[in-house]
Amino acid sequence: MQEQFLALKASAGSGKTFSLSLRFIYLLFQGANPHQILTLTFTKKASNEMYRRIYEHLKSLLVSFESGTFESNDIYKALLQKGLSHNQISENIAALYHTFMQSSPRITTIDSFFHSVLKKFCWYVGVSSRFEIGEIDKGEMYEMFLSSLSAKEIKEFVEFCFTQGLKLQDFLAMLYSFSFLPHNILLDSCYDEIDTKGLSLEQIAQEITINMAKVCDELKRQEATPSAIKLFSKTFDYFTNSKSSVKMLTDWESHSYLKKYDLSSMESVRERIYGLFVMYYHQKQRQILLRILHYLTRFKNAQQQVLKSKNVLDFESVSMKNYELLTQNIDREFFYFRLDEKITHILLDEFQDTSCMQYQILRPIIDEIQSGNGRIGDRSVFIVGDEKQSIYMFRGSFSGVFEEATKALTQENLEYNYRSSKRVIDFNNATFSRCFENYINQAYPHTLKQESKEQEIGFVRVFAPVGEGEKEVQKVDNVLVSQVVDELGALLEQGADEDDIAILVFKNNDILTLKESIQAQMPHLNIVTETNSRLFEKKEVKILLYALKCIVVDSKLHKQEQWENDEKKASLYKELKLYEKSIIKLLGESYFGDCVGESGSSHPVLHKLKSLHLGIDTPPSQVILALIEELDLAQSVSWRFLELSCEYRSIEGFLQEIPSLLCNAPTQSNQGVKIMTIHKSKGLEFKYVILCDRLGRENNSSDRFITEYHGASMRQLYYKMPHREVFDIAYNGALQSYNVYANQEKHNVLYVAFTRAKCGLSVMQKSKGKFEILGLENSSQFDDIPKLVSRSKSHNMQNMQSLLYTMPKLGEQDDFVRVEQSESKGIFDSQSWRNIIFGNALHSVFEMHLGYEMSVKDMQNILFNRYGFALTLENIQDCMQKAISCMQSVEFKNLLGSKMARCEVSYKAENRLYRMDTLLYDKKEWIVLDYKSATSDEDSHKQQVREYMEFLRRYGKDKESKEHKQIRGFIVYPLKKQGEQLCEVSLIG
Repeated sequence: MQEQFLALKASAGSGKTFSLSLRFIYLLFQGANPHQILTLTFTKKASNEMYRRIYEHLKSLLVSFESGTFESNDIYKALLQKGLSHNQISENIAALYHTFMQSSPRITTIDSFFHSVLKKFCWYVGVSSRFEIGEIDKGEMYEMFLSSLSAKEIKEFVEFCFTQGLKLQDFLAMLYSFSFLPHNILLDSCYDEIDTKGLSLEQIAQEITINMAKVCDELKRQEATPSAIKLFSKTFDYFTNSKSSVKMLTDWESHSYLKKYDLSSMESVRERIYGLFVMYYHQKQRQILLRILHYLTRFKNAQQQVLKSKNVLDFESVSMKNYELLTQNIDREFFYFRLDEKITHILLDEFQDTSCMQYQILRPIIDEIQSGNGRIGDRSVFIVGDEKQSIYMFRGSFSGVFEEATKALTQENLEYNYRSSKRVIDFNNATFSRCFENYINQAYPHTLKQESKEQEIGFVRVFAPVGEGEKEVQKVDNVLVSQVVDELGALLEQGADEDDIAILVFKNNDILTLKESIQAQMPHLNIVTETNSRLFEKKEVKILLYALKCIVVDSKLHKQEQWENDEKKASLYKELKLYEKSIIKLLGESYFGDCVGESGSSHPVLHKLKSLHLGIDTPPSQVILALIEELDLAQSVSWRFLELSCEYRSIEGFLQEIPSLLCNAPTQSNQGVKIMTIHKSKGLEFKYVILCDRLGRENNSSDRFITEYHGASMRQLYYKMPHREVFDIAYNGALQSYNVYANQEKHNVLYVAFTRAKCGLSVMQKSKGKFEILGLENSSQFDDIPKLVSRSKSHNMQNMQSLLYTMPKLGEQDDFVRVEQSESKGIFDSQSWRNIIFGNALHSVFEMHLGYEMSVKDMQNILFNRYGFALTLENIQDCMQKAISCMQSVEFKNLLGSKMARCEVSYKAENRLYRMDTLLYDKKEWIVLDYKSATSDEDSHKQQVREYMEFLRRYGKDKESKEHKQIRGFIVYPLKKQGEQLCEVSLIG
């Protein structure tokens, strides 16, 4: 019998997703309604995976009973272990499967759930029911806030930033983050229990100086040395910023200058100084927080104006509104009534990443379920997490939430690691058992079916630390990068598949450094970089955005000429020059070098833009397409930006909507060596992992505040000040707790990194780097890399049926990479872009006619829908006429004969994906057809077809068929005249 209220501690690779999906299925068998089971994950990918797992497990269980193979079904065996009987499962599986398929289970992300709750209760927190989720333009918010300040207030604002050593942008970012804190936290931090007796900072500082003078007088009375007397003769500012002066005050009994003097009569004075310092720190914190609160009130007003004008909320704002909703005396019964149906079961994934605010929002639901009566089928709580994998402190997550939330729950641990090899598991157990209190060693499941012997055994390679001196940072980094490149080469040389290798780093900048170094030595290697870059942060898109803004401002300038408003005109002119300068610099050119005069108006780039004659009334899609062609910006991010613009009729309308558009840059192909940050790798696994220590120097924390927690709630903020921990006991306690969590997270990040590896783990470290806390400098773990089995080699020669794969999306190349011999030239050449589109359309005609036998009318409609943005109807009709005429020629008909035709046939060889345009085949012959709209570079075309033919030859040999098929290949040039359209290719070049 499963525990009704259960917390599952799931270490890396222990099968938490399986456990969650099994719990869901178990609840169904116990009579739970699928719609009343709330399953929350942190990412959409995880929620989709959860739904897929549940569906597949239910389906496999149903099929196993229908086929009589249930005894070998893993879900069946797991459910028996959980206490279900054979009859319970067999009698209910069919009904449960159909119920699940017809229901709408609540398997979603935390953010999406909060969104749905706010939609139902929006009026209670002053939000329109028509609000949308989007990206809020912080720049617009900052501008709105600053514009609300008077000239005097602006001056005070700048002075405050200067005195606190804050950059303007950093302080605005601080206000933004504070806007999502509960208001009572800031107030409580201002008005704490410390009584400053009405003294100002200056008065407290003066009191400290007076009492220091008393100690100085006592030393003079005892005829102390000038050096000893001088220690207490410093100014207040010097004393508060001098570590040696503070140490002198706290340890005068052992201080070399003071220990020979009797200062016992000064103990009360020293205690008075201690108390005054505590008063000073709290008074200063109070003044700073009150000033921040003053600005924060104005900032929130500006924030609300922007949100209301756009009718957009980001996920942080949604969480904040939910927090306000559920903490401001809303009737709980009414709350559940408005949720349509009661939530009787809750399943929470990755709970260690939950923030205090998220937990406070979910807590009433959890408490409601736990407080009720009934068996497990009526109500239950199931929380899964691992405090060792809490790595998002910088985003506000707090690992203490997991501990607090699971206190009243039964706790269990998952014993086995189903991800990693025994060698990797043993190494990680030995490494991290020293780092985590109550660490439970993971066991290797010997019954697990392994892909190969090398995965079962595994290998670990810890490289000796690279020495690091103050002036050797770059030299050490170069050695570290060389080690990574060499290790990558060693893995590939031993047969590792490039798709199975991941290089994990600490910073996004390190990704680019490693990528450049690897490409310099291995130019043909595919490299996939995983970064958190948004579409509008991409260089090409920024150029296009600035160009659009130039058009808007230029239009306004022409209007200003009529109005004769010199001040406004000057402002617009400066704005225009700023955008022009940004475009030129982003294109990698000098702004002043090629210009006549400082304005840059004669720059060649600007001449190009003006020659396009793009006006404010031109649709944004036409403008962007022209800019892409003229400025040679043809990249996937540019096409995505062009696609977005097609929905808008005006440039200004498009620019206004951009802040609310949530859009990531297009993802790359996933084929190749992955380079990503450790944070990005969380939740993933790789056969071989290379860990690279940080490059460059360690960045010091820029946080100005530390947070004190009480259980799973934020209690108070403390402002960081030098040496405050020496005098302020409360602050020292909060700082110690903060440091414990911060240091623990450093270990957590390393744990996540080390546990991504399935088979092989390689660690490159500095002597004073991130791995130093693990004590690996004397590690003797350096296994040889065994001979590895390449997945690509073992799967290249697959069943022919899987090779002859016809893509359901006609003519699209989304899911596979078409590898051309001329790929280094760039598939998107702006000068021949329309010719490329025409060529793609030709390919589509051949595919639709040969592969799908479509009518001319249907083909025309599809082509116009797909390529109408670039080709006219006349272009499309011309394309169809040329392709159909080619297929109706005598030569082509003789070639086709009675053979079967398969289009867009994909296969993988030598770590690359290939795709044949068309494969004709019968019992005796294979014929490869490759369509080309361009007639140049015929030798390259022939070589490409030979590669296809060579693969078919190897495939036929691998099949050991008694009847060897003839293999022929042809390049089809539909734009040539008949009689010259088919060019036969010999297998031997």
